[in-house]
Amino acid sequence: MEEDELQEKEFFSWEGFSAFFDAWCERRKVLFFVKNSVPLSKCKWATAPPQPDVVEALKYSSVRLVCKDFRGSGKLDQGEQQKGCSANIVLKMSPKKDRLIVTECQLAHNHALCPIEFAYYFKKGYLMANSCLPVRTTNKISKQFVGGPDVRRLLSYCKSRDHGVLDVLTVLDGLFASDPGAKVKLVFMEDKVIVQTIFFLSSRMMALSRRFPLMLFFDRMVGLNEEFDLYSVLCVDGAWHGRAVAYCLTQQDTPDLLRFMLASLVQSVPEVKLQVRCVTLGMEIAHLEAVKELLPNARVQICRSQVLEMLFSKAQELGAAEDERIWPLLCRLAAAKSPAAYQQAVQEMKVILPQPFVRYFQRHWQPRSEMWVQFWAFETARDVNACELLKQHQRRLLAALSPSPTVAQCMLDLLAMEESSEAHE
Repeated sequence: MEEDELQEKEFFSWEGFSAFFDAWCERRKVLFFVKNSVPLSKCKWATAPPQPDVVEALKYSSVRLVCKDFRGSGKLDQGEQQKGCSANIVLKMSPKKDRLIVTECQLAHNHALCPIEFAYYFKKGYLMANSCLPVRTTNKISKQFVGGPDVRRLLSYCKSRDHGVLDVLTVLDGLFASDPGAKVKLVFMEDKVIVQTIFFLSSRMMALSRRFPLMLFFDRMVGLNEEFDLYSVLCVDGAWHGRAVAYCLTQQDTPDLLRFMLASLVQSVPEVKLQVRCVTLGMEIAHLEAVKELLPNARVQICRSQVLEMLFSKAQELGAAEDERIWPLLCRLAAAKSPAAYQQAVQEMKVILPQPFVRYFQRHWQPRSEMWVQFWAFETARDVNACELLKQHQRRLLAALSPSPTVAQCMLDLLAMEESSEAHE
């Protein structure tokens, strides 16, 4: 029986139940909606309440779902009123307060199921949308720039604080109130009311990118909290200091962030497209081809000291003996001031280092020598210690950001840091 599939089934998050229930309804062409629910955030507890992360995950202490036709759907052929359908499902939080359990399910319908009606009314992600915003709304605005009126409209739609969406929108509302010219792009997970990525820059940051477009630096702060990483785009000002021109908060392992951020920056400040001449990145950043596609006059450089440290570690990993000549040799290789000096260092490397490392180097780093060897560096950038500039930026971030911040709190901290920087100019 269908009841056997659901009865006592356990879910450790409302999102998990929502995904399961969407697929379950699609297979059976049945329509249910939430008749009543009790949010965990509004419960009063005689004993110890559930942990905050459990409240965030489960959302509700109890939920009752009923068939779309629970009120009845018109008259029968004999003129009698059709009784409402009694099909329903009840979930309740377990006694251990760590999961939702299907405690009741009555799945017999008193009417025919209509695939055409199902296709018309069924909205994937409805249960998640019911928590905060309509999924159709987040799907529509996802990957788009939003302005103050858009944010205020989204705030008016919010039904709860689920997923921190309300907090994020409140911060954005404050940003637009103080800086109407700010640029913000929101990305939601498809068919879910969950923020995946926020790209933003203030009017002041846009002015910096217009004034100092020659060199850009792409920085990544891993593990901002358990879910999100923080990316920054920096320019170099007249005093040779790194200055942020864009920030991006994104869920960990989000693909192709370099392309997304550079495209968003060019959309925000179109004039920099042809003015940027050099983009320096950490060696872990992928999809370097995006730089040339979006900034056609720019060349790519990889942080030299990061390459050096990685090559030294790789040499040891691939069997290099303890030899005090290795590190100075790699330094000469990276700091070569002519093609001849570079080739000389490569020849020495073939003598000193094991063949597996030499093959690794020739396969992965020799073809990209123009990106990290000093001789081929962008001339203006030769006087800039890219890795030290990025480290200084990381130190400023660590000093400014709250411990394990939420996305909303991180945005507040970043904006406060930028305001403080402006005040000290």
